[in-house]
Amino acid sequence: MTVANGLVNSSNSTENSTDELEYGRWISLQDVQTIPFDVDYFWSAFDDYLSLLKSFSGRQDVKSETGFGIPLDGPGAIVRFDFKGSVVRDRLLINDRVNHVWKMDIPEATPLFTLYHVTFSAREVTGGTEVKINVDFVLQSENRQERADALKTLKEFLPKRISEIIKFLKEKNTPKDSSVPVTESEIRHLVAEFYSKLDAHAPVDEYAQFFAFDEEDFLMQFPSETLHSWEDFKQWYDSSVNLYFDEIHQLKEINATPNGNHTDVKAIVHWEGSLWKAPTSHSKRIIADAHHTWVVKRCSQTLKPVFKSYVVHKLDLANGSPQVEAPVKVSTAI
Repeated sequence: MTVANGLVNSSNSTENSTDELEYGRWISLQDVQTIPFDVDYFWSAFDDYLSLLKSFSGRQDVKSETGFGIPLDGPGAIVRFDFKGSVVRDRLLINDRVNHVWKMDIPEATPLFTLYHVTFSAREVTGGTEVKINVDFVLQSENRQERADALKTLKEFLPKRISEIIKFLKEKNTPKDSSVPVTESEIRHLVAEFYSKLDAHAPVDEYAQFFAFDEEDFLMQFPSETLHSWEDFKQWYDSSVNLYFDEIHQLKEINATPNGNHTDVKAIVHWEGSLWKAPTSHSKRIIADAHHTWVVKRCSQTLKPVFKSYVVHKLDLANGSPQVEAPVKVSTAI
């Protein structure tokens, strides 16, 4: 087995051979990537089988096959397309939206493959979602060079698929104007990106994209402090990163309600952070669930979701957790 750039290649045979181009050999490829998206947001790409397969490069004249009891979507659905001058049919087998597993195969052999199975799976991890693609197949041609060409083609296309799905999601969820309310999936994505940067203590300039700082009634409020501008945010952030470290922000609950051109949100966020003050010999670990309300709207320039209001109402401290300490403001010139 070899691993390169996230691509895992292995082959199995009843014979003691390591030749992946041996005729009739089962070959397995795997691509694994961690992406900064909520798992449910990523999995929404699999809601429409035909639209998903249309987003993959290398395919022409992609369309659903219907009739003879073939469903338009869901298990058993078949999408037909032209690939490298040949007609290929992909058949959906499973779309498990709970466990995030999606499987398809080809119902008949193609000029490239005798057998062909694809499995997508996703799981939530720190910083986003881990996505795996497993492709298991048997090359069709009896000609060794043709088998080599087919394997090379598959290895070229496989690493592109996850980025193509991300592009598809962005295009699918991009509204035409800023009056369209932000969806829960978009909010989850916004929150995942924001908290990923918070946990990494990213440079402060990377946060401007998440907030409507140009709105006159912008509000960001914590139990100990209220912010109304980008300058307020920079001072608060400089203070916070000098006080807390090894932070964890995880969205536990969310309730999103569209309200005109924005979305009102109630959320519970699990937060952990360590702090140390001289001359104590040990740091302290604060663990709490924070109750939030947010107002999320679309940026008029980019149409991307941004926080117009971000309010932390209270903290439910875990048993034994020390009290939260308010950041001490430091000069942004330091």
